[in-house]
This record gives sequence, structure tokens and C-alpha cells, in this order.
Amino acid sequence: MSSLFERHSDRELVRYLDGELSPRSAQKVSRHLESCGRCRAELDELQNSLAECALYRNTLASQTPEAPQPWRDLYRDFSRIDESLANNSLLVRLMRPLVHSGVPRWTFVVGLTALIVLLSLDQLRQAPSVQAATLLRKAMAVSQSQPRPAHRIRVRSSRQPEFTRLTGSQAALVAVAQERAVAALFQQAHWDWNDPLSARAFEQWRDQQVHKTDEVTAVQDPQSPSEHFTRIRTASAEGEVEAASITLNTGDYAPVSERLEFRDREWVELSEIAETSTESAGGSGVAHVEAPVRAAEPPSRPAAFAPGSSASISDELQVLSALSAIGADLGDPVEVSLSGGKVVVSGEGITAKRQDEIRSSVAKLPHVEVEFTQANPAAVPPQSAVVAGPVGGSTASPMETRLEKQLGGHAEFDRFSSQLADLDEAAMKRVYALHNLAQKFSPEDETGLSPRDSNLLRELSRKHTAALAEQIGGMEKILVPTLSSLGGTAASVRSAAHANWQSATEDVLLSARRVDKLISQMLGMTAGNALPSDLLSALKELRANVDGLR
Repeated sequence: MSSLFERHSDRELVRYLDGELSPRSAQKVSRHLESCGRCRAELDELQNSLAECALYRNTLASQTPEAPQPWRDLYRDFSRIDESLANNSLLVRLMRPLVHSGVPRWTFVVGLTALIVLLSLDQLRQAPSVQAATLLRKAMAVSQSQPRPAHRIRVRSSRQPEFTRLTGSQAALVAVAQERAVAALFQQAHWDWNDPLSARAFEQWRDQQVHKTDEVTAVQDPQSPSEHFTRIRTASAEGEVEAASITLNTGDYAPVSERLEFRDREWVELSEIAETSTESAGGSGVAHVEAPVRAAEPPSRPAAFAPGSSASISDELQVLSALSAIGADLGDPVEVSLSGGKVVVSGEGITAKRQDEIRSSVAKLPHVEVEFTQANPAAVPPQSAVVAGPVGGSTASPMETRLEKQLGGHAEFDRFSSQLADLDEAAMKRVYALHNLAQKFSPEDETGLSPRDSNLLRELSRKHTAALAEQIGGMEKILVPTLSSLGGTAASVRSAAHANWQSATEDVLLSARRVDKLISQMLGMTAGNALPSDLLSALKELRANVDGLR
């Protein structure tokens, strides 16, 4: 399942390392490596492997081995292997110099066995890394679509007594002395203290760890033992943080808790406090602050634009349309809001090239202010040997086993999983973009728009809906034949009637989340027992809701 997230294949990275790519392809890979920490880490691992093989060969060459016996049969065997693999196997490339170097047979066998074991362990280690990356991407997409207002988190640490902290837009107003020691730990770890309990902060730290080991496990909800959470734990061989874990709600990928373990035995635990909680602020003396909600904004948002006036809802719509034209509403951490008479386009952790594209797309629009902040990256330590760690992962679920058998083997299951995960991720991006549009422009907002702006809003809605319908069609093409052959049947469904398209997007969001959750369970990314009929029924319900929206 190594292709569940976008990255270059091992073979392409090896060709890049060997200088076998064309100048154009090599330049493309080089640009990708500048912005992709995962591929850089894999390139480092390949370089380390080649260096270790060279060191091993030099060590053997410095010894005085016995005169080797003729290896006529072995040469014949390797010729046959070379022909079958068409000279593309990394294993053959690495081991052929050892065969022709004249080393004793037993040392060659030991070296070959060790290399096979290392490659096998690397494959085993890769699966939980893919799961972790996929889950974090989904959690960040959800948080971008539905930004959380000011909220409270409980902070426990080995240094200070427990206290409660308010994060979000009003965090600066409630800073207290108890936070300073803990904040110093987060600054030391290059971890965002403004929004520490978030998938974005966790992924920014994780992405900068060169040598890491991921582990994905299911944990019980202490409040409801029948419910499960998903915990991602990443151990790093370098840096101030030895290991960090984040626990996500399986239903909506919202972060529930987080723990940082430092190398000097310090630790910090963060946990979300429900908005309905009536407990006190942990002795900090901070009263709960209610965050403003979007519904209170329409009266203060002028619907029409007059020369010399401040930004209007029409200006905001124009900005959203421009960003949608370059796909910046499909996963980029960009937020658009009306503030201080301006349409503010903000974001954090966006590459310089993407920032230029976004600035260019809105450069000619009135009353637009772009505010990008750069994440504070952790210093990348010098290259060193990969430190062995525990291999994460879990036993395949019964559904995975049935699917693998039905599809014809592990390779076919990986291909099936990759295609399905890509379609599911693309569909969820469209769902969140559509839901975000419906939240920003309520039916009351839409009635105040000019005919031209109203048509533009509907055009944006239709574009996302059409793309979503196409991606659902792709999932149906993959899932329906396979799950039907396993005995799955879809229950009859009927979409509910809605007075406007904004309210219809709520049903689309709920049914899309259900499909996403069941797919994650079926592919073994999260705990649960997704049955073929469950997923087929959920997919049919999603199709009905999208057709109703159209």
C-alpha cells in the first residue's frame, strides 16, 4: 500500500540517484524533493543502503579469502534472473558486484540474506507510515473545511500542575504564567504552541523527522467503551522530541488528545475539553469565552460594492472563485474571511511557489489583503545511519483477507487500495469545499447577491458537485463488482427534500463521512468491521444525496 499517498516510486528515486533520468525528469524529481519530506527521507535511506553495500564490499576486499571455486551454475542462474527482471531489480543491481568480486560463497549468502531481511522490514515499516500520512491528511482537510473557534484544552506536564488553556483567535488574551514552562518545551521542539492540539501541528513536526517509525492503533473511548479512537504514534531518532502521539476521533478525525515525550524524560499531555463542559478552568482563573459564530455575520456584510466602500460579500465571492480556479480550495491550508473592511486571504505552511500562484490569482481583485505566515521548521540534523525501531502494524482484518483473496493476491489488493483511497480523498476534498461554500453563503446571503454573483455562486456549487459525482462513479466502478461478489447488497435509499442547496450539502457531508469511515475500516487504516453491504448502502446513499443536490 506504498502508493496511498502521492510520492515518487522507489524505482524512480533509484534512477534519479543513478543519473539515469532525462534532464527534464531529473529536474521534476528534484523540484518534488524540495517540497516532499517523505521522498527526501526515502532518498536518504537509498543512499545509506548503497553506502553500506560499498562499505561491505570494501571490507571483504581488504581480507584475504580462500581461492573461490568456479561458479558456472551461479552465473547461469543470474543470467536467467537478469532476463526475467529486465535489469530493473534494485536487489540484482546491488548484489551483482558482490558476485563478480570473487568473495567466498558463504559470505555472499549471508549478505544476501541480510539484505532481504532489511528490505522485508522496510516493507513492513511502510504500511503504518502510509496509514499515518493518510489519516493526518484527512484530519487536516476536515479542520480546514470546519475551522474550530476558540476552544479549551487541558494541559498536563512533568513540570507544571495541570491547567486549562484557551486556543484560537482569542488565545493571546488569556495567556497565564503557568503556560511559560510548557510553552518553552514546545518552542524547543519547534511545535506550534498557538494551536498545539491539531493534526496540522503534528504533521508539520512529523514531516521534518528524517528517521522515524510510525505506529497506528485503535484505542477505546474511556467515556464510551463501545466507541474507538485512532492513535498515531511517531518515534524519531533525532531532535528534542523522542516520540509524539495524537489521538483522533474515528468519526470526524477531530483531535482528542496528544502526548509529547522528550529525550530528557520531560512529557506534556494535551486533551480537548468539550464545549459543553461546565468544569472550571483548572485553577487558571480564566473564564470560558464563547467564540463568535458565522450566523451573526450577515447583517454586517454589505451585499453590494460601491466605489470607495469596504469589502463586501460580493468581493469575498470573487476571491473564492479565483482561488477555486487554481484549485486552492481543494486541500491548500487557505482561509478567506471578511475583516477590517478587507477580504483577508491567509494561510500557514504554504510553499513559496504556491503563495505566488495564490497572490497572482487575486492580484486584480479589489479590497484583498494576503497574509501568509511560514511554519517554523525544525532544524534538519546531519545524515546518520537509520536507527532500528519497533515495527508498527497489526494483523489484517477478516475483510482485508477476504478482499485480498477475491482480488487475486496482495499486489492486486494494494492496487485496489491505492485507486480507492485516491478517489475517496479527492471526493472528500470536493465535499469539504462544497460544504465550506454553503457555510459562507447562507440562503439569506444569496438573496442579497446580484444576479451575476448569484450565478457565480451556483456555478461554483455545480462545479464541485459535478466533480464529486464523477469521483463517486469511479468508486462505484471499483467497489460494486468486488463487494457484490462477496455477497454485499445495497439497501434501498431515498434522498430527503431540501428547500435550498445549502441545507442539502449537510446530508452530502454526513453520507460522505460515512463512506470515508467504512473505506478506512475496509482497507485496515482504522479499527472497525466494515461489511460489504454496509459500504454499498452508504455509497448508494451518497449517490442519492449528490443527485438530489444536482
